[in-house]
Amino acid sequence: MKKSYVSHCACAVAASIALITLAAPVAAIEQRVMPLRSLPAANAGDTSTRLIVKYKPGSAPARDRGRVTVSLNSAVARGMAVASTNTAFALHSVRRTATGADIVSSSRRLASNEAQALLKQLRQDPDVAYAQLDTLKYAADVMPNDPQLPIYQWDLLNTIGGIHGPEAWGESTGEGVVVAVLDTGYRPHADLKDNLLPGYDFVSSYGQSEDDWDIAGDGDGRDPDASDPGDWTDASMPWCGSTRDSTWHGTHVAGTVAAMTNNGRDVAGTAWGAKVQPVRVLGHCGGFTSDIADAIVWAAGGTIEGVPANPTPADVINMSLGGSGACTDDPVTQEAIDFAVAQGTTVVVEAGNQGADAAGFSPASCRNVISVGATGVGGRIASYSNFGPTVTLAAPGGDTDNSGGIAKGNIWSTSNAGTTVPGDDAVVGMMGTSMASPHVAGIVALMQSAAVGAGRPALTPAQVRQMLVDSARVFPVAPPAARPIGAGLADAGRAVQLALGNPLPLPSLQNGVTSVAINGAAGDSVSYRFDVPAGTRSINLRTLGGRGDVSLYASAGVEPTVDDAQYRSRRAGNAEVIIVSAPSAGTWYLKVVGEADFTGVGVTAIAR
Repeated sequence: MKKSYVSHCACAVAASIALITLAAPVAAIEQRVMPLRSLPAANAGDTSTRLIVKYKPGSAPARDRGRVTVSLNSAVARGMAVASTNTAFALHSVRRTATGADIVSSSRRLASNEAQALLKQLRQDPDVAYAQLDTLKYAADVMPNDPQLPIYQWDLLNTIGGIHGPEAWGESTGEGVVVAVLDTGYRPHADLKDNLLPGYDFVSSYGQSEDDWDIAGDGDGRDPDASDPGDWTDASMPWCGSTRDSTWHGTHVAGTVAAMTNNGRDVAGTAWGAKVQPVRVLGHCGGFTSDIADAIVWAAGGTIEGVPANPTPADVINMSLGGSGACTDDPVTQEAIDFAVAQGTTVVVEAGNQGADAAGFSPASCRNVISVGATGVGGRIASYSNFGPTVTLAAPGGDTDNSGGIAKGNIWSTSNAGTTVPGDDAVVGMMGTSMASPHVAGIVALMQSAAVGAGRPALTPAQVRQMLVDSARVFPVAPPAARPIGAGLADAGRAVQLALGNPLPLPSLQNGVTSVAINGAAGDSVSYRFDVPAGTRSINLRTLGGRGDVSLYASAGVEPTVDDAQYRSRRAGNAEVIIVSAPSAGTWYLKVVGEADFTGVGVTAIAR
């Protein structure tokens, strides 16, 4: 039997869409269309006239300021050739910072491609320790001027249930990062089109024979046209089993990742400096597993027979799609994901909308993915969200619970007003883990751009996952113990700080008070601090409750690692115990590490 993936979207059960004009009362799962608010677009803007370049100690430019100019001009010549720039410019060192880095000024403002080409050339110079833009920082959070952002996009803001985007945007907008969106394709929405890269259509089934399902709906098979012709279903598609309008799902997901932002119109995206590569894998009623697996490999830079090489391999892949059955029964998808991760591509997937254990769905239960559950406005688990130990963390997916109605509870993004074939641009609200996943994919883009922009190595998928877990905020409303959805709420600001190498303050344990229950997968870790007063006779450190298997590590004065902890407990199960007599006064640090998947585990520290 042919197996297809069905894209989970919009209110979880039915493909429901709400649009911003909601003057009349709106029943749940209803559709409304609004004419887009069109304001003059802000100038795209050039980037910077200043850079920071540090030369390695002992190098010629570090010893002799005169050699700095030679180094800079050589990088300019190479960078101009790469960027195909005809208008000349020159660089000169203005001064040196207290740490020995040169503040470098350009004779004219550099366009983004020029600046990136120049930075690349400088970083390839063996004398250069690091090179970065001398960007502006602000006293307040960065707030773009997109009109719907402060009204409807609670999910991006510093709200209880939001991702705290403004806290990240002062450091990173995702520039230089490619996010592949494997979905229904795209529409060239006016608030998205400039952030789209060429993609590919991998939907291979287009009714070539009587027994061949015409999933594609565009009259052809695989080709370079990743545009979305509509994924509606009707009576002429008996393999679908139901009738619905087109969802324009891929366009909505892409807008959540990287809608054009600070341009005075419509909505904002999570990482608006990033580029989206649309990869069409879903058509009428879904898409075949084989096509999706090929698309994963291609998006990550792999070779697919009969398909041209991907000129812009993705740093991040988002899959807001899924099908029933554990990933252990879907080895072709697991194999494709493993390939992508081996190339350094982070794979983010939705947990699913069945209100069930995500272990029964693929790719949500695959290894090496970041599986995302959904929460509503108040940070409560969404009624439809899948759950379980395979879920890494949660992000806004929307829900009507405590939201003030469907309008405020939705996730608003770019879409289309056509009921079947494409119509006018629209701004649409949807709910689902399909909406949660691209928030996290966008945060990954912010993290990678921040790390590389600061002269640090690109983050590995394993590092990305751990930073997302470490930076997640505690759920404002703890999920039920039987429905865990990962380490906490995704937090863009905190994640970007970790990507920059800046430590986050650890949560403190209060004497005798058990922590909020924690969840995670094998290899995940959660750290705490505990202040031990002078004169303490003993401390009793424990993990308790929940399911799975964890180990516990502790050290005085420094955060422990698995290899160098002063004290450790590695019993089977969750009941770990460390007792220290006559402990030194001061700050102690604890680390809980998953030996296997774990849920509902508490941590307590008692000083006597």
